[in-house]
Amino acid sequence: MAVIGKIREKSMLLLIVIGVAMLAFVLGEGVMSGQYFMNDSNSVGEINGIDISAADFNAKLEKTITAWETQNGTAANSELRASFRDQVWNEIIREQVMESQFTELGLSVSPEELFDMVQGSEPHPQVQQAFTDPATGVFNSSQVLQFLKSLETMPAENRNQWLLFEDGIQKERIAKKYNTLLVKGMYATSSMLRNTHKEQNEKRNLKFVVKRYTEVNDSTVEVTAKELKAYYEAHKQEYKQEQSRDIEYVRFDVNPSEQDREEALNWITETLAEFKTTDNDSSFVTFNSEEPFDASYLNEEEMPFGLDSSFFHQEIGTVVGPIEEDGAYVLTKLSKTKMVPDSVKARHILLKTTQQPTDTLLKAKLDSIKTVIENGADFGTIAKEMSEDVGSAIEGGDLGWFKEGQMVPEFNDACFDGKVGELVIVQSQFGFHLIEVLQQSAKVKKVQLARVVRKISPSNETFDAVFAKASTFYSNNNTPEAFEKATEGGEFIKMVAAEVKVADKDVQGLQNVRELVRWAFNNEKGTIAAPFQFDNTFVVAHLAEVREDGIAPMEQVEIQVTLGAKKKKKAAQFIEEMSGAASLEDLAQKIGSTVETAPSVSFSSYAIPGMGQEPRIIGMTSTLQQGQMSIPIEGQTGVFVVLVESVTPAPETTDYSSIKSQLEQGFVGLGGIAFEALKEKFEVIDRRYKFY
Repeated sequence: MAVIGKIREKSMLLLIVIGVAMLAFVLGEGVMSGQYFMNDSNSVGEINGIDISAADFNAKLEKTITAWETQNGTAANSELRASFRDQVWNEIIREQVMESQFTELGLSVSPEELFDMVQGSEPHPQVQQAFTDPATGVFNSSQVLQFLKSLETMPAENRNQWLLFEDGIQKERIAKKYNTLLVKGMYATSSMLRNTHKEQNEKRNLKFVVKRYTEVNDSTVEVTAKELKAYYEAHKQEYKQEQSRDIEYVRFDVNPSEQDREEALNWITETLAEFKTTDNDSSFVTFNSEEPFDASYLNEEEMPFGLDSSFFHQEIGTVVGPIEEDGAYVLTKLSKTKMVPDSVKARHILLKTTQQPTDTLLKAKLDSIKTVIENGADFGTIAKEMSEDVGSAIEGGDLGWFKEGQMVPEFNDACFDGKVGELVIVQSQFGFHLIEVLQQSAKVKKVQLARVVRKISPSNETFDAVFAKASTFYSNNNTPEAFEKATEGGEFIKMVAAEVKVADKDVQGLQNVRELVRWAFNNEKGTIAAPFQFDNTFVVAHLAEVREDGIAPMEQVEIQVTLGAKKKKKAAQFIEEMSGAASLEDLAQKIGSTVETAPSVSFSSYAIPGMGQEPRIIGMTSTLQQGQMSIPIEGQTGVFVVLVESVTPAPETTDYSSIKSQLEQGFVGLGGIAFEALKEKFEVIDRRYKFY
């Protein structure tokens, strides 16, 4: 496909990328059931107190997916649909949260800016990529102008795609401007530079005595309910949490039984004789194999793994197998051989089909064009004027070099089976093509393989037996107490998926289980679920813990609170014990410890040798003068008394350039902080998990 086709064919993808990029600049870094959309009171979220209705969200989502499917001629898979859901949601946030800020700040993109982004001196990177000659690497601005002039004569679909692309790059530019304002609004002042230089380069040699919390066993420290409550209230901010769930589950895997394996082997063995004698391999594979017939031809290096290297040189009709391969029995037949080019260079003129299954008028029109070219007209000139493949038309219809299998079958066969210079008309899913093969590489031997695949799959009886086992387990153990007791022995293994997030598709030990995650966020703690089926696995789940956004209730963090309160009580006891000493040596003798040293400690130190990560100690140390001894200080790992033995001042300097760069680098992430603050201000609530 020629370069311009990148914009025409991938405009929807570009918009997805741009949509994600817009949020990246700011951030710094199952299918819905129809019943949910009959009532607008169901919302997928809330922004600034305004519900985002499920019906409106789904309408935008389906419009986006339909546009992509129309553009690409294929259905969006589950992964793509999930990415589109995120894209549409992010776009709604951008519209509701960010555009209000853009408007308030007066940010916009002028017509002159847009002109420059498309055809000026510094075009948008996607425009540069699409209109750069891959052979020379040179951007062709005249091609851009020619393309824009041809917009009026293009089909409406192509014009709309270009307008969507323009809208996308305008939004991207505004987001960049906003991010730039944030970053440029922050700068390192001269006092910040001097202070940072001092914090990093002023060094203190320390002596200290420490009594560590581990010296007293936690079991010997008693804390009252009142003390626990007081500690929790004083440290609430440490227990902020995101919405999450803990899921315990027992899985029942459905594996083929010996009888299932035997039946699969018997079937394929019985099929072998007929497969050897059939004279229509493709039809035989189509009607008998669990995988479609692959008509492509392979050279010796492309032969499937597991086949003997001599098989490539066997006679046509040779069959090997059955061979067990990736959970299936396989028969492989050497169906055909031929001498074909490894790659081809061709050009074409496309007239799109508007009527199915054929359009005789278009066929007749191409016949006339073919006759004109055979009588001396220039193929490239006619392609530029008449081909509806806009991308290659600008290149005179030239598609460049391509290997076998890269084009649709009808087009592929015409190019690889045809002759250089021959004009051929074929019909594909895109329309009628007039093809001219320009060059072909040297011909090599290739073979076509016919494969009959019979998967070793569990039978209905095997599924029923495993489902019955899972159902019996659920019936007998549908309370938290019974579930816990049943999984204490060796028969049923309890798996734990901890801290499952609302948008997760996979959990520990299971993949593609959105239905399970949705269940977890729509039920109460202690609920036991009837068996879920995920492919060849049944799952019985217990909702073991429910965490909501905000401060965790005390009962959920009881262990952390208890440990913290005990450490706090130890610290108070240690401080009282270590107070009043005249020197470090006296203190060390009093508590049965030793005097330790820590050289070259600065205010910006991450940790102190011999102490570890002790930010409170580092902060207190920076306030002490040479020769001064501190009072007992409560730290992370113990209580410390510190003496500043010597102070080495930061060297004098007038060059703060490296420190300035370091500080300014820290401003780059301000967009993410600002966006999170705006989301909090606008109270963005995501409830999509109720539907997906």
